[in-house]
Amino acid sequence: MSGLREKQKETRRQAMLTAAAKLFKEQGFAKTSMEDIAAAAELSVATAYNYFKTKGEICVAIYKADRDLVQQATDRIIAAPPKDPVAAICKLIETDFETEVPFIDRGAWEALFLAAFQSPPGVTEAWSGAALFRVDQYRRLLKALQERGSVGREADIESAAELLGALDFRFFFNWIVEWRTGSGAPRRFLDAAKKKSLRAQVKQLVAGLRA
Repeated sequence: MSGLREKQKETRRQAMLTAAAKLFKEQGFAKTSMEDIAAAAELSVATAYNYFKTKGEICVAIYKADRDLVQQATDRIIAAPPKDPVAAICKLIETDFETEVPFIDRGAWEALFLAAFQSPPGVTEAWSGAALFRVDQYRRLLKALQERGSVGREADIESAAELLGALDFRFFFNWIVEWRTGSGAPRRFLDAAKKKSLRAQVKQLVAGLRA
């Protein structure tokens, strides 16, 4: 019975995350209430509060769900990266972008991005933590490549990881802008043109790391 209860709890929790993401997209974070989320998840308000005390907590849970899924996927790249450092870095970035929780799309990400500036500090910290996590993944990959001799022993891994984190965010932000302006593919982060641009920028960075 305990296993069934745990499954039921997880089902309700996921229903709340899915409902919240949809409502944040449609109504905006500020105009969405816990009561709205409970109704959309087909739960009583009292039951909903057993899982999350605030909609800010729901935002944090969504960030963490995405981060955990991305970490599983990118850890596999770091453990066995392609021999070519340009290919390895591009693969990590592409894997990051192509791995996402199923209930999040561009509109929901935009709402979550705005929520980071409209909510209690915990939500902002969760957003910042997700960004720092990605920088750490690039750092780990670059160190693995350095140990293998694919980048120079004297290369500034810390600075390179931060630059890659900034590049990651740039593509993410452009993805949001394209959605807002009605341009770009419906869901994809990186089309063929963007992948070409990404590779050119990574190639420049790797050239410096090899020097």
